[in-house]
Amino acid sequence: MNEEPPSRVSWGQLACLTIFALAFGIVINTVDPGVLGRKAVELTPDRKNTVLGLLTFAGLVLAMIWQPMVGSLSDRTRSPLGRRSPYWIGGALGVLLALAWLGAARTLVGLFAGICLLQLALNTIQAPWQALLPEQVPPAQHGAAAGFKSAFEILGFVVGRYLGGWLVAQGRVTAALCIAGSCILVALAITLRASRAGAATPSLRSDSSLWPLQRPPGFAAWFGNRILVWGGFILLSTFLLFYAMDVFGLPEPDAQRLVARLSLAIGAALLVVTIPAGWLSDRFGRLPLLAAAGTLAAAGTGLILLSRTLSGVLAAALILGLGIGIFLSSSWALLTDLVPPASAGRYLGVANIATAGGSALARLLGGLLIDPLNHWLGDAASGYRIVYVLALLAFVVGTLLLLAFRNARVAMAGA
Repeated sequence: MNEEPPSRVSWGQLACLTIFALAFGIVINTVDPGVLGRKAVELTPDRKNTVLGLLTFAGLVLAMIWQPMVGSLSDRTRSPLGRRSPYWIGGALGVLLALAWLGAARTLVGLFAGICLLQLALNTIQAPWQALLPEQVPPAQHGAAAGFKSAFEILGFVVGRYLGGWLVAQGRVTAALCIAGSCILVALAITLRASRAGAATPSLRSDSSLWPLQRPPGFAAWFGNRILVWGGFILLSTFLLFYAMDVFGLPEPDAQRLVARLSLAIGAALLVVTIPAGWLSDRFGRLPLLAAAGTLAAAGTGLILLSRTLSGVLAAALILGLGIGIFLSSSWALLTDLVPPASAGRYLGVANIATAGGSALARLLGGLLIDPLNHWLGDAASGYRIVYVLALLAFVVGTLLLLAFRNARVAMAGA
């Protein structure tokens, strides 16, 4: 059956189509840094930053390869369940297996295998799911849809960090992982019920290649902005648990609780901004909001570098978080404007290389730099501060890339 997007989608339908973002956020942020942080401290306490950074980097490299392939395959799949649903179902089962594996892992090899399995499973779901929005939502509501998606991502960040932090601090790792797995199953059920595309044959033809043959105008500039801004945020947030331990001298359970409290406070503020940011991007354009987002993120990072108290770090993190909340909505709305709906799974899979690549580079930098710099400089804080300066530079350069995007849009309009 061929179906065209309706002229307008209700807010309830938008929420149902984007609910997987909440489940992904809970799973990812329960596992990292809560569960993985605990296991890194247990297995390699003197190299915990290196272990966490390199293991998660390897998993994200795998995701960068896997997700575009799955997205492209889903564009061309024909089955009784439709072209998207089989990947959601198979990926959800893989997530449950990966979470059980991680909970049972007692060696670095076991952790590595569990991380790789989790990334394969999550990315089996992600590209086919993200293709729903350009298929199901009219362009005039792309910003609103991006706002819902971003709000769910932030809520998942808050719940996952809070859940992981408090339960892991109490030694209840298995309970945290079970709750995370249950969220994936609930999101799967809601998405299957809400989606028309899960059982629909695409109304537009897509070519048969696994990789896009052409980049839409402005795609390269969007890609660079995404990889730098998102990578800067991941560089700041991934090593926050160990930052609290090494810079402020907190024991690991207290640091877990601090991360939980910080995530709750920041996430609550972000939830206020993401949906309005998506709506505003529909009204006033994506680029002004992306520029504001990068500026706020850079300012917040600068204040973190200057802060010497936990209250100062919290205030700076709130500013950073506001910038990232605006960024998530406007960046994803801009992407859905650019990609062709007929091949949305393939293009969104390739676009997500920017997200995974930014995360991977951030984790690699942190893993390679923090512990060696701390040791070389004889100061437990120096390595963290140097990589945070790199994060600030990433926000600045990523924002400047928007100028190239503006030129591309002008060229496209004049064509």
